[in-house]
Amino acid sequence: MKISGKLLSTALASVLVFSLAGCGDKEESKTFNANLAGTEISITYTYKGDKIIKQTSESKISYATVGAKTKEDAAKILDPLSAKYKNIAGVEEKLTYEDTYAQENVSVDMEKVDFKALQQISGTMVS
Repeated sequence: MKISGKLLSTALASVLVFSLAGCGDKEESKTFNANLAGTEISITYTYKGDKIIKQTSESKISYATVGAKTKEDAAKILDPLSAKYKNIAGVEEKLTYEDTYAQENVSVDMEKVDFKALQQISGTMVS
């Protein structure tokens, strides 16, 4: 009986240690929101421990913010900026136009991104 009790205690202790060890590698996220000069921005960082593995941003850009009155005017200004993201490894970018604003979604995979290429884009901040 004493041996089986010790085995049970050892087994339970092992399960506890391994289950607690797995908690540190849990993927979590934190979102920050701001309104900068008429542009609503939401940035989400996904991380494991102290390592950021993904950054996503959702921006609602008022046409007035970029000096445009219509979708077509906004497209002339924003499409060339959007195109700069297209061939960068680890980056996905989508730009859509609504009646009074453009919606831009950018996702950066921190484990695959070409940081040098991304930093060449004006107005891009990646840490």
